[in-house]
Amino acid sequence: MTEGGAAEPPRWRYPYTPTEAQQRAHDCGVDEMLYGGAAGGGKSEMLLATAVHFALLVPGSASVIFRRTFPDLDRSLIPRLLKYLPSSVATWHATAHRWTFRNGSTIELAHLSRENDVLKYQGAEYQFIAFDELTQFTESQYRYLLSRLRAGGDVRDRMAALGLRPRVMSAANPGGPGHHWVKARWIDPASPGQVWRPVATLEDPQPGTRAFIPARVTDNPHIDGSYVNRLNGLDEMLRRALRDGDWDVLEGARFSRWRRDIHVIEPHELPITFGGTVRAIGVDYGLDAPFAALWGARLGDGLVVVYRELYEAGLTPRKQAAAIADAETADERARPVPLALDPSTWARNPHAAGKAVAPVVDPDAPPIGSIAHSYTSKFGTHVVKARNDRRAGVALVDDKLIVRPDGLPRLLVYSTCVNLIRTLPALGRSTRDPEDVDTKAEDHAYDALRYLLMELEGAGPHRSTAPPPGRELVGAHTGDVAAAAADLTTAGF
Repeated sequence: MTEGGAAEPPRWRYPYTPTEAQQRAHDCGVDEMLYGGAAGGGKSEMLLATAVHFALLVPGSASVIFRRTFPDLDRSLIPRLLKYLPSSVATWHATAHRWTFRNGSTIELAHLSRENDVLKYQGAEYQFIAFDELTQFTESQYRYLLSRLRAGGDVRDRMAALGLRPRVMSAANPGGPGHHWVKARWIDPASPGQVWRPVATLEDPQPGTRAFIPARVTDNPHIDGSYVNRLNGLDEMLRRALRDGDWDVLEGARFSRWRRDIHVIEPHELPITFGGTVRAIGVDYGLDAPFAALWGARLGDGLVVVYRELYEAGLTPRKQAAAIADAETADERARPVPLALDPSTWARNPHAAGKAVAPVVDPDAPPIGSIAHSYTSKFGTHVVKARNDRRAGVALVDDKLIVRPDGLPRLLVYSTCVNLIRTLPALGRSTRDPEDVDTKAEDHAYDALRYLLMELEGAGPHRSTAPPPGRELVGAHTGDVAAAAADLTTAGF
């Protein structure tokens, strides 16, 4: 009641109750957030609610929500806010495509139909920027608009008092022209829900935090069953992209069986111990291109866990070997394992031509003057020539990716192996041999993987196809990967 006894006007409340996935997005206070993945996860509703809440919370603030074209705005965001926002709260200026709130805040609904449309915002200043369907935009458009994200004066002080800072939130489905750069910026570097910060560079000396918050149609109780049925009826690739939010879906991908939610695990889910586990390292050599090293362990029933990765360009062979040794724990170094190295490195270095060549004692040992010989300074006789049967290698990777009747594949990859996770599903098919991968693509981690798998399967040249006596895990060939993993503990390894 007011002092005169009149009833107070009812307080207005934005008509929005977040789902659990939307609430996770609201609670994630990173500088750059990507939300969604699947269709029907409530992406647009989440962005609108965030913008309205921010406008009410920070008087005088400026926000903008981008769609690629004006018809996209006219079909989705504009009608929703016209329905949700009463004139007592905010006024819609149709010509300017802007909502002005009673407290002086604004929300602009904008579009970037052409690449150079970003120049229209050259002098703009926003404290909150949102992109709806980010994969419809180019990376250069996104990066340019980031430069418009700032706060000054009273708005800056109000945000500081509330513990807020300017930020950008985006929503997207897999696919579209921006699929690859969006995937590279949010999906590949970290696990879903993980907050992380990129390494500082000269271009970006103080990078902000980032996170990807996934959402599926099954997370949204407001979606009717008929919509889910329509998603179920799509062809496999579209179904994986839109229903499952699978960012690894690519037409023509060589390893289309790869599923991030199946093949990638967190290290704590299946920790690797080194006492009696069959292990190996696969290495693809590179100098200007990255060299790739992958550590793997073979558990029961043929399950291989890739648990560590090195991926770096510009290192000499000796520095590569040193980096591999430095990455290992003391416990690992006490139990050296085969290092299956790119067989091309057995060729003598042309710079060694004309020098005296030692007589060949072991035909399998790297010759003096070869790249592989440089590795022996760290690993001695544990350096072995990887088998380079490309057909056998790709078939082995295919086989390990298959989900067995027990619901699990026979290849699991730690989430820390970001370059293998990034590049394996992106590899296309070779135009010369459809069974092989496109060798012009970024295949360094894949080559290291096939060398690793061939070694762990005992298929390397001059090596037995059976594991050495006493090195088979208790519980192997049980048909139950979970039981085999449990044997790591019960067997006392």
